[in-house]
Amino acid sequence: MERHKGSLLGEGLLSTRGPAAAGEFRESPVHAYSSTTWPLSYGVQKPLFFVWMGVCICGIVAMLHSTVADMVELFYIYYQPLIPMLGMLWLWGINVRFFEQRCIKYDVCFSVRDQKYLLTSRQIFQAAGLLSTLVMTSAALFTYHCAYGHEKTASFHPPLVYTVMATLFLLPVNLAFKDTRLFFSSTFWRVVTPFREVSWADFLLADILTSLAKPLSDAERAMCHLTSGPVMQPHTTDQLCGSSSMIIPLGLSLPYAWRFFQCIRVYTDTGNKAQLLNALKYSTAFPVIILSSMKYQVASSDWVGFYKPLWLAAACLNSAYSYFWDIERDWEISFFSNSTGEKVCAGISKPVLRSEQQYPRLFYYYLMVSNLLLRLSWTYKLSPHLRRNHFTVLVFTLLEAGRRFQWIFVRIEVELRKLQHQKPELGQLVPALPPKDGFPAMSKLVKNHNHLETDIP
Repeated sequence: MERHKGSLLGEGLLSTRGPAAAGEFRESPVHAYSSTTWPLSYGVQKPLFFVWMGVCICGIVAMLHSTVADMVELFYIYYQPLIPMLGMLWLWGINVRFFEQRCIKYDVCFSVRDQKYLLTSRQIFQAAGLLSTLVMTSAALFTYHCAYGHEKTASFHPPLVYTVMATLFLLPVNLAFKDTRLFFSSTFWRVVTPFREVSWADFLLADILTSLAKPLSDAERAMCHLTSGPVMQPHTTDQLCGSSSMIIPLGLSLPYAWRFFQCIRVYTDTGNKAQLLNALKYSTAFPVIILSSMKYQVASSDWVGFYKPLWLAAACLNSAYSYFWDIERDWEISFFSNSTGEKVCAGISKPVLRSEQQYPRLFYYYLMVSNLLLRLSWTYKLSPHLRRNHFTVLVFTLLEAGRRFQWIFVRIEVELRKLQHQKPELGQLVPALPPKDGFPAMSKLVKNHNHLETDIP
């Protein structure tokens, strides 16, 4: 397919859209791509799925309260990493569902080659349903066998669930959205080897992975336990998989390193100097992670007196820089750079929004406030020394997934506005905000989702 550089859009990514693509954008290809389905996706009703999820969750909570501390530790080691990843998949399905309902052609952000692999919200929910059923069933059986002392049987569940999930993504058979699975796997490979031209799919997945840095690090630790064995013995103090292991900060650092090198590659390709500042933003995560890991490498007095203050300063810098970039660059809201002099209160500048808005003004203000609070909580998940508070860590990783979910709405709107202004022949990519409608359509999203005619496996 013929490719051209085009103008620099959004993150400064090279445009990979073919010159004849304008006609293809009239009908979103994601609605036509349904050649394969997940196994068992028919005949299994949504009520049964939600009932089974409720049974699994109640069973897990009950069993965790009746088992020994080591078994609880193992549950969090093996299953905590998977829950935020599944949550992010469900939230991406809600993103897509909203774009479909509002006729927002989000798929235009992707290259023509990549568009045909995008799934509809219905298909995403089916995939998320199947994976959630697999993980929660395995977790419930694991806690049940642990609570009743069947450790040998329990030891089969973690390696089995990880093997099945890896197989589902990599199995080259014409089942379960084969093309999309392989596209995701190849995009992931492009992200982890960021030495080539960066597409919009590469950038978006890499940014989402930074929000899943803690689950990815925890998954790395789980794999370390599974491969080093024994499976039913928590390695809490050893140098290989325990708290002092360097694989934990390494796993946390990787998503930020991937985005860092993506930014450098985009700067090399385009000369966009803003990408150097973007790379600097991702580099501020490294001191947070490294200083936090020092808790297990130095004496307690050295940690409290020297390393902890440095860690707090690095965490504040990372959150402040990231928040600034979200507002000013990703969402293009003039808040810190507001030159109008208009104040809201207590000397705080009034945000200057774009003249064209997809959502009500209050929604953008809500995003700015909630993003700040969630950015501050985000520092918690970056820190290995806070990892032992398992439930709290799980809550914060889910909150970060929620922050990324909100971020996607406006980030895609900004990208589509730029495309629409640069290429008017694409038509209206982002419909005007309906009068007296506003963002309550989001509240209809969950309501309408409950009336979907699709089945969830």
